[in-house]
Amino acid sequence: MSTKRNTWSIVFFLVTILLVLISLFPLYWVGRMSFTPNKAIGAFPSAFLPPQFETSNFQRVLGFITGEDAVRLGGSGQKINFLRFLVNSVVVSSLVTVSQVFFSALGAYAFARLRFPFRKALFGLYLSALMIPTIVMLIPNFILIKEWGWLNTYLGVAAPALLMTPFAVFFLRQFFLGINKELEEAALIDGAGR
Repeated sequence: MSTKRNTWSIVFFLVTILLVLISLFPLYWVGRMSFTPNKAIGAFPSAFLPPQFETSNFQRVLGFITGEDAVRLGGSGQKINFLRFLVNSVVVSSLVTVSQVFFSALGAYAFARLRFPFRKALFGLYLSALMIPTIVMLIPNFILIKEWGWLNTYLGVAAPALLMTPFAVFFLRQFFLGINKELEEAALIDGAGR
């Protein structure tokens, strides 16, 4: 009995190792391609190791290579300013995150705790916005941002996602419904507001 159990444990262990290797292979392949120069990618597409190990792709992304050197290596001659792109990403993502949490929490709290006419119907209508694909709103959002003169600004990038999304309101509403009303009522007795 013990030998049979050990055999199955070994088989299970080997299958698990195989599945881990299969799931990690795409990460290995990304790493392999990142250390391969652009011109060598097409020349040796199925080589298991990088045919010419170079860090030029990383230097290019970080902006350490000039446009002329990038063209020579097989890339475009566009100047890359990594620090500027990083600052842009941090500013926009911070702005969107803070405003989404704030406004979504306000909406979710209203749907979870406040009693008003047609609350459930309005929440259902609000959730129906989840069925609208984001790509459908891309052109109308662009036109609106262009009309407001926000092209090439932080606000123009962040504005379409600035207020609240049905997804965030839905999950925050579920969170607020999970909080005991007695806890909130005790806070109200102690003088706290909604």
